Amino acid sequence: MAWRRYLAFDLDGTLIDSAPDIADAVNALLGELGRAPLDLPAIKRMIGDGAPVLLERALAVAGIQEAAAGFMPRFKVLYEAASTNRTELYPKVREILEGFRREGRRLALCTNKPQEPTRIVLRHFGLEALFDAVIGGDTLKERKPAREPLLAAIALAGGNGDVAASSVMIGDSHTDLATARAAAIEAVIIPSGYGRPADPATQGAFHQIAHFADLPALLETLDRD
Repeated sequence: MAWRRYLAFDLDGTLIDSAPDIADAVNALLGELGRAPLDLPAIKRMIGDGAPVLLERALAVAGIQEAAAGFMPRFKVLYEAASTNRTELYPKVREILEGFRREGRRLALCTNKPQEPTRIVLRHFGLEALFDAVIGGDTLKERKPAREPLLAAIALAGGNGDVAASSVMIGDSHTDLATARAAAIEAVIIPSGYGRPADPATQGAFHQIAHFADLPALLETLDRD
């Protein structure tokens, strides 16, 4: 029996439904470039591998051949100015995170969203104090699916040594599962429609639940195993 003391969470598609605000920023940029907007489902599938990759994908679909890096400063301004207009917490997120803290679990955030907009969103929803560590997509030179961001998040939350048996990565996509696999850490996937879905056929077995509200019961079961 191993208690899952260290819980590392993805952000977009896991704790928050941020796709509408991300889509608005992408489409505002495309509008400035004289291109038609992309629909929300298409942009949701582009999310998960970091803002530069998201923008690269959106520009390619819009037929813009220039490198995404040149447009990142403007995209950052557009998104940070509107990052909480339509973003919402998934049901029960706050209550469940607070419950985990009361149980003595340590919470870390491991996201490919850049650090500053991540902090803006956390402060907006009053979640910042619940996390012992926050690693964004630009905190380190690596980002998910590399293992370094996840291991750094767990270490900052107090984990050291062999944390594999006491840690869980909770995310929503192929990228989160790949990150957990790279770090040899257990994964819980809550499918959201963001990014590429986790694939047991190519990535191996993982724990899957339908809603964030199902997470406490799953952890109770895992802790007893």
